[in-house]
Amino acid sequence: PNALTLLGLAICAASAVLIALGQLLPAGIVLLLASAFDILDGAVARVTGRVHRYGAFLDSTTDRYAEAFTYIALIYYFSVRGHASLESMLVVCALTGSMLVSYVRARAQSLGFTCDGGLLARPERVIIIVAGLIVTPALTWALWVLAVLTNVTAVQRIWLVWRQARPSTPPSA
Repeated sequence: PNALTLLGLAICAASAVLIALGQLLPAGIVLLLASAFDILDGAVARVTGRVHRYGAFLDSTTDRYAEAFTYIALIYYFSVRGHASLESMLVVCALTGSMLVSYVRARAQSLGFTCDGGLLARPERVIIIVAGLIVTPALTWALWVLAVLTNVTAVQRIWLVWRQARPSTPPSA
């Protein structure tokens, strides 16, 4: 399973190179293939009985790198084409939101909270960016959706943890 995780990351890196080179349709298809590995690694771990904490850690960590590769490649793509302003800021906002969605969940779980939910978990984010890459005229719209809704998702998760952290009985005066 760990080999599949790392292979998926390598395929995602190849997608990022294609993005940087302006080959958005092939990049979207390759990113979709990389996502299959992201799903497959956990399934193989469960089927073979090789579910380990390190594997889960490696999977989560490589997911963050995979997202960063994609967003960094998009910033490069836009900057070399003279579209560095709006699109690059959307990419930065989407990357920030994506990282915060994952961080909030991980931090909450490390403190004993349950933190699932929100509009855009990783699978939804991948689908939106792949759609934007494959249907290139929709890429800026996909980035708008990601820039806004990843941050909404992070706030939703913060709210969920806040609700769990509130005392169930009011303090006595």
